[in-house]
Amino acid sequence: RSRYGVEQEMRRKCPICRARIPPSKEMVTSLHSYRAQKQKLEDHNETSSERYHRVCYLLENAEAEVGADWDGVTALEDKNDKQTVVMPDYIARAVGTGDIKSVLRWINANRAEDRANAKTSVITTCVPALFLAAGGDHMALMTILLQLGADVDCRNST
Repeated sequence: RSRYGVEQEMRRKCPICRARIPPSKEMVTSLHSYRAQKQKLEDHNETSSERYHRVCYLLENAEAEVGADWDGVTALEDKNDKQTVVMPDYIARAVGTGDIKSVLRWINANRAEDRANAKTSVITTCVPALFLAAGGDHMALMTILLQLGADVDCRNST
């Protein structure tokens, strides 16, 4: 904590050049999501519900994190230039149930693709295979996915 009260201002600036650091894509996605949820609740006239107040609170925090001086366009790019592999629904179910044979057969069918980091379809919120295996508490499948190069720091937003 700064004794001069500039901690908040310096947090969003580069320590070397003092230029403003734009928000990440994940932060921008969250901000847009909260705004859409709030608008949907207002359209359905649910402004007195607990959910509306929770969304307003989350939106306020997201706006504070992004900053009032954000231009609305600039966002940090991810370093990952590779196209994400989308896993079929039957593989997503196999990962969720811990069916190691089916998952390994699908991953090994095309080693040119990065299938260890495959995600479910957009309809099912783009969840990575490692996240699905962890949610089902399938330690053996998680170990295999990690050995095949699954990204531990993978995000579930596109």
